[in-house]
Amino acid sequence: MTENNIGRNIRKLREARQVTQEQLAQALNLSFQAVSKWETGVTVPDTLTLPRIAAYFDVTIDELFRPEPGAYSNNAQRLMAVYEASHDQDDFIRADAEFKKLFRSGSFTRDDQRLYGVLYEYHMYYCRNKALEQYEKLIAGSERDAAYRGARTQRLYMLSNLGRGTQCVEEERARVLADSEDPENRFALVAALYFAGRYEETLTAVGEAQEHLGELEGGSFFYLYAGDACEKLGHYEEAFAYWDRALELGPEYADPLYSMALCFHRQGKYAEEISAWERVVDFLAKRGYVHELAFPQEQLRKARESYNAPPAERSEP
Repeated sequence: MTENNIGRNIRKLREARQVTQEQLAQALNLSFQAVSKWETGVTVPDTLTLPRIAAYFDVTIDELFRPEPGAYSNNAQRLMAVYEASHDQDDFIRADAEFKKLFRSGSFTRDDQRLYGVLYEYHMYYCRNKALEQYEKLIAGSERDAAYRGARTQRLYMLSNLGRGTQCVEEERARVLADSEDPENRFALVAALYFAGRYEETLTAVGEAQEHLGELEGGSFFYLYAGDACEKLGHYEEAFAYWDRALELGPEYADPLYSMALCFHRQGKYAEEISAWERVVDFLAKRGYVHELAFPQEQLRKARESYNAPPAERSEP
């Protein structure tokens, strides 16, 4: 009975993966006849071959001997179940590749489409938790450096995008009340307010915090958020004053340059936008950020096209 089980399971796994006996034999560096004999119950794989078969199908050796290898319609569904249990990145990659292969073949069902979405939903939750875990490790440490500040603000940004912006603001307000002299708390409150879309309150917090910033090393992002909040409110002159201050304090960061360029774009000021994107491209190229150049170069090309086009043909900002 065990011999029949393994042969039947190999056939079922092979068919779910949509490979022929010849393809399986080639992958295992065996003859086609060997695979055929397993599936018909004439022989069984030897002990050295069993681990290779299990690895090929991403199953355990025990699964090969079970009366039924599983209740999955195809290998993509089974690999999704593996990832759901393991949360291992390699298992996600295998499941993703198998779903893509299934879709390319055209032999998929509506339920396969649904489950592919579920696979990415599970992955989203796992990645979210891993990100928060890393941010919170840095925040819990004793060092107050750029990595600490970046982790704290990135955590706020992520949670705000997940609909928890109000919660973040309340938490950061409580920290400011507990220790109003800590410039990091002031900075985090400004970031939380901005990410929550509370721009007037952001500027109020900026005004309240400025006297506490003397100890905040590299406070350029404080002024970046202030400028971005002003831009959202249509206070363009103030926005550029804050961005200039951010560049003065943090000449190693290009973020204020991006804000300036995008602000000019939204106003339809293409000549100024061209100059701003040229500054971004120059900044990145001089520092060797070759992979980051694609976006600003494309925006620069579009700005030049809009500037040179007749007014009636210019793209809407």
